[in-house]
Amino acid sequence: MWPLIVATAFEAIGYILRELAIRDRYARTPYIVSQVVIVMSPAFFAANLYMLVGRAIVYVGPGYAILRPSLITPIFVGLDILAIATQGGGSGIIFGGSDVDRMKMGRMVLIGGLFIQLIAFGVFLLLAIYFDWKTTVALRKHVAFLRPLMNAFYISGTLILLRSIYRAIEFITLDLTQHPINSYLYNTEWPYYVLDALPIAVAVFVYNIFFPAKYLPHTKHERLQADSEIPLKNGHSHV
Repeated sequence: MWPLIVATAFEAIGYILRELAIRDRYARTPYIVSQVVIVMSPAFFAANLYMLVGRAIVYVGPGYAILRPSLITPIFVGLDILAIATQGGGSGIIFGGSDVDRMKMGRMVLIGGLFIQLIAFGVFLLLAIYFDWKTTVALRKHVAFLRPLMNAFYISGTLILLRSIYRAIEFITLDLTQHPINSYLYNTEWPYYVLDALPIAVAVFVYNIFFPAKYLPHTKHERLQADSEIPLKNGHSHV
């Protein structure tokens, strides 16, 4: 769960600095850092979701998933790291600069990072749904204990997707030719809290109720019992 700790730490730092920036409108550093870390933090949360579902696949059996767990981490966490880097770099250029052309370049980088995160997480969500459906049909009561954890994943994953869509629309509609920057979503407070702060807060809170340690084994070496395996056509079975 360490990426979730990083994500919530970034959120906390971001909103503390946001409050400082509101109190001192001429202090640029708190404003820039707050924008960067708040934009980046959900990507760390997404990485945590990749790891959780990957751990569930390892425990139940990789034969029930389209991708093996050994591929999930390098592919999706790798894309997530790319999303974090581009979002952080792009937001730093936008909020730390005054040159319009440079700010437009930063916006393209930031939007690219958001779309990388959206596409990667959307594909992963489909893979998780397939794994959930396959195990539910094949194993039934043997995987019923995972249902709360998978439901928590769907809730938090949907909220992260909605938040990323809001952020993408916000930055696409920015008018960087005006000073200060002009956009309804950027200049209005309620969407920021309703469509960003609240979804992320709920997504985190879900795991305070459905803590993964209640549903997953404490080591990566434990496996579901052999009597609940799916037989393959060649007579062998997935573990």
